[in-house]
Amino acid sequence: MSSANYFDELYGVTEERALNFWASHLHEAIGSEQWSQISDSTGVYLASVLGHFCLQSVDRTELLSPDYNPGDHEFRQFADLTQIAELMMRQLTSAKNPLWMESAGAHILLYAGFFQTQNKHRHNINFYSAMGKECYLMAAVGKREKMMKSVATGFNQYLSHLADLHQHLRESRYLIRMDN
Repeated sequence: MSSANYFDELYGVTEERALNFWASHLHEAIGSEQWSQISDSTGVYLASVLGHFCLQSVDRTELLSPDYNPGDHEFRQFADLTQIAELMMRQLTSAKNPLWMESAGAHILLYAGFFQTQNKHRHNINFYSAMGKECYLMAAVGKREKMMKSVATGFNQYLSHLADLHQHLRESRYLIRMDN
């Protein structure tokens, strides 16, 4: 059973619900004015990145194994920012695989953006911001070229938005919402 079906059957979490959750909370966290500037372009993409990661189960031992080698058409998983930097220097740039580059950029959005509070004392966020931007530029090919370039252009801003979203969710975690 795929992980998406597992969450759907067990918890009632569908891809659509996950996307809506992240989009609505991102909208709340950054405010209507900034959301209106990105909602039609990269805002939904950012929400989909977060939705993707919350619906994927990941085996960290497999990701850290030297034998882990996903296919060219698979979304590559990364265990942490250090692994992205190591592979960026060796494998990613030589592979010239746009999907892997997007994956690396998305993981940087997650680790250096959404989990920035946890990572800023261990990693240079500015270094990873520049790396994430480059990842998206290398992923800018074919029909997704415009979207990838758009994410690359606003990468620093998106890291900040995701850090704000994390803070917003931490601050509002005890609020009970009656709307349904």
